[in-house]
Amino acid sequence: MLSTSAYSKIHEFETTHLKSMGGAGVASVLAEESAFLNPASMAFFNSSNFYVQKDSATLSDAGVVQPKPKSLGLVLSDGNPSLSGSLSYVIQEEGDTKRKRWGTSFSAPAGERSTFGVSLRQSADENINTKIVKKYYQTVLGVTHALDEKFTLGIVAYDPFKSKGNETKALLGMQYVLMNYLTAAIDFGADYTSEEISKTLLYKAALQVKVLDDFYLRFGGFNDKARSEKGNGFGLAWIQPRLSFEFAVKSTKRAADINIHQTDANLKETSFAASIRF
Repeated sequence: MLSTSAYSKIHEFETTHLKSMGGAGVASVLAEESAFLNPASMAFFNSSNFYVQKDSATLSDAGVVQPKPKSLGLVLSDGNPSLSGSLSYVIQEEGDTKRKRWGTSFSAPAGERSTFGVSLRQSADENINTKIVKKYYQTVLGVTHALDEKFTLGIVAYDPFKSKGNETKALLGMQYVLMNYLTAAIDFGADYTSEEISKTLLYKAALQVKVLDDFYLRFGGFNDKARSEKGNGFGLAWIQPRLSFEFAVKSTKRAADINIHQTDANLKETSFAASIRF
C-alpha cells in the first residue's frame, strides 16, 4: 500500500486557468478544464484544441524544504454539436508520490441549455521510496446549465462509485458575467459520504477581469476543510482566436492535522500553458 505520510496526499491536477482562480470553475464554460473539472462544459464548443501545461513548485514542510513538486499535462479535445470529447495525460510528482493518469471525457447536450458529461480516469500512483504502484480507475459526472448568456450553473460528482477511498465529493458552482468584462465564479461542496460533512466542506471564489481586448487578469481563493488547506491564486492570460498563453501562481497553506497524518506546510506553484485551436 502507499505511504500514509503527509506527502502521499498528492493534489488533484488543475489547469493554469484553474490555479489562477483558486480552483473555482465548476459552472464555467471551459474547454481544456473539462478534462479535469466538469466534463459537461465541453459540449458548448465546436472547435478542436491542443493544450500543453508545465508546472513547477516549492514545498516546505515544518520549515524544511522538500523535493520540488512538478507536473506536465496534455489535452486534445474536439467539440461537436452532438457529442464532444477529449483525451488527457498527466504526470505529477509531489512529496513521495509520482502519478501518471490517462483520461477521456465525453459531453453531449441534455436539453436546449443543458449539457451532461462524464470523465473516465486510469491512474497509477507510485511511492518513490518503496517503488510500489497502486493502479485504480475513477469516474467524474457533471452537468452544466445556462440560465441565460450571463448566468450558468454547474454540478460535478467525483468518484461516485468509490473506486479510491476518501476522494468522493460533490461540488456546485455558479458563474455570472457582469458588463462583459467582469466574471465572478463561486464553488462549494463536500464529501457527501462523510459522517461529518461539515469537516469536509470546500469553498472557492474567483474573479476574472478583461483588460483591453486580449488580456485577462484572474484572482481566486479557496478553503478546503477536508485537507485542512486554504490559499489563493492569481494569473494572466492572452487569448487569441486560435492561440492562447496563460500564466498562474497558486499558494497553498496546509495546517497540521493529526487525523490525516499531516504537518504544517506551504506549497507555491507556478504554471505556464499554451493552447491552439484548429
